[in-house]
Amino acid sequence: MRKVQTFIGKSNIEGLHQMDVHISEWIRRNKVIPLLINQFSGQERHHGQNEEPIVITSIWYDDSDKA
Repeated sequence: MRKVQTFIGKSNIEGLHQMDVHISEWIRRNKVIPLLINQFSGQERHHGQNEEPIVITSIWYDDSDKA
């Protein structure tokens, strides 16, 4: 079965590094082989504050062998 996991992080050096670590750990922990990766950028507003640039990464994978 194909599934998707989405990650959202801040679009700055520290935020991208944190997302890299988080995604790498998720792949290792779940033994996932990505089939397709999509990445988008945008803006997010937190609690009425100024907008922050963000990066959204979606990883499509197959988990058929986990059933």
